[in-house]
Formats: sequence, C-alpha cells, structure tokens
Amino acid sequence: MDSMIYRARAERRRESRYDAEVEATLNWDGISQTVTIRNISIYGALLTGNWLPPIGEWVTLITEGLEVCGTVIWDGPDRCGLLLSHPVDPLAIIAEASIHKMELPPVILHGTGPSSYA
Repeated sequence: MDSMIYRARAERRRESRYDAEVEATLNWDGISQTVTIRNISIYGALLTGNWLPPIGEWVTLITEGLEVCGTVIWDGPDRCGLLLSHPVDPLAIIAEASIHKMELPPVILHGTGPSSYA
C-alpha cells in the first residue's frame, strides 16, 4: 500500500497581505454592491459580500482613500479575490478606514433657560 504525504501549501505571494475590516463599494457592469475588504496587499484584495461578480469581471473598488480597478481572479460562495490594476498602499487604506470608523461620544445639550442650551 502506498503512503501519501500531505503538506501545507507554501505561501508563494511576493507581497505581504494585511488583515482588514474595511467597508467598500464594488461596481461592475452597472451594478453597485457593498463589500468588505478582508485582506489587502499592494496588488490584490480579498472581498466578502452577498452578491459578487464572476471570475474575469472588470470591477472598480471604492472606499475612503481608494478607487482602483481590478479583475476578479477567483471566487467562492461569499468571497472573491481581486487583482488590482495598479499598486496601492494597503496600510494607508486600513489606517484611513480606522480613522473614519471611530465613533465620537454623543453630544448632550442641557437646558439653561428658555431657548438656551449649553
């Protein structure tokens, strides 16, 4: 009986990927869909969403500080991978999203007299 050896697939990417949780919009063929960028590198991104384009579709990914075109190079049930048309700065995109994600404390107005608030 032949024995089989299973090995983990080696990571062959040249560029580092950075985990993210960035809300974005994906546009293609007249369709606009809300997606989440789950990880991003200089030339690629992993997106999740409810309805995503098929492999080979030319798309535009838009979020705060980013608008870039790309091609869907793989897909899954609720995710897809993009090959971006030009390099981006992943850390800047993640940082920009974090700045806009911060919640400010509520403003509380106290009545100090008729029609006067402080």
